[in-house]
Amino acid sequence: MTEELLPPKGFYLSTLDWVKDTGNEECLFEIYPELKIPDVSRAEEYKILVGKPEYSNKALVTILPGGRVWLDRAVISPDNKLLYDLSYEWMASPDEHSIFKEEKLPPVTMTDETVAMLNHPAGYNYFHWMIEAIARFHLIEQSKIKIDKYIINHRSLPFQHDILQACGIPEEKIIVPHENFHFKAKQLVVPSYVNLPNAWSCKYVRNLLFNRVKITKNKEYERIYIKRTNRRKITNEKEILGTLGKYGFKAVSLESMSLEKQMEVFYSAEIVIGAHGAGLTNLVFCRPGTRVIELFAPTYIEPHYWLISRLMNLDYQISHRENKKSK
Repeated sequence: MTEELLPPKGFYLSTLDWVKDTGNEECLFEIYPELKIPDVSRAEEYKILVGKPEYSNKALVTILPGGRVWLDRAVISPDNKLLYDLSYEWMASPDEHSIFKEEKLPPVTMTDETVAMLNHPAGYNYFHWMIEAIARFHLIEQSKIKIDKYIINHRSLPFQHDILQACGIPEEKIIVPHENFHFKAKQLVVPSYVNLPNAWSCKYVRNLLFNRVKITKNKEYERIYIKRTNRRKITNEKEILGTLGKYGFKAVSLESMSLEKQMEVFYSAEIVIGAHGAGLTNLVFCRPGTRVIELFAPTYIEPHYWLISRLMNLDYQISHRENKKSK
């Protein structure tokens, strides 16, 4: 059995390790340095940063001559090792990656083209697509490498279609992984993952879309409350809406809106209130100074939308009810 049909022989924790170990410095393009997250502006913000990274990842693009992609979750180096930073599986250590549980891999499909890998394990999610997956396309643009095709595992939802159009990636240039996908390119181009919202990723998404469509302020959406129709619902939402309605707030359900309409809603807003969720990704479209109140459950606090707010010069506040049992 050929080496390419067997699981990789070990792993590199990072693509930088592969570059250093093999001496392929000419294959590496350093686009942005790692960036420190902003300072807090209110003491209560410290609680959302506990245990979180203090820096966003260094942003790189690497060319892997003869690099391979397995399914939508693994990148294999030319010397047959898993590149873990590009093959991340949540809640799994590198040696627990699913590729090492395979007895053999599917036959390889090969191409003489230069192919970029834009897969993301949560690309179906609005936040991960907008701030992380598409930011990786920006890194490729900055590298100036000419790309023939793109491997993209999620691209069928309306907002994904709109973004791919804005990026200038036509359908015929997209390779979609399938259940037996094992692909080898003459040159596989792999941008690094974006671990946290940062200045360049947020500004790229904002400018990409504002340069494409003209958005004007709509007074109907000056004060908005973001309703959630699936996970993380507010248990007393009816009472909240009754109170907010007295102060001119409008409840909006983003799931039913086009991307352009969501841009208009957030660009128009002077105050945004909502539970932690992907819809708050649209804070990148707000005007500086917009007030943001994010609602959290007692046991789940994440810094993503605080970070976006700080980076976009918004006035952010956290609303977090303490878990009485923990007192």
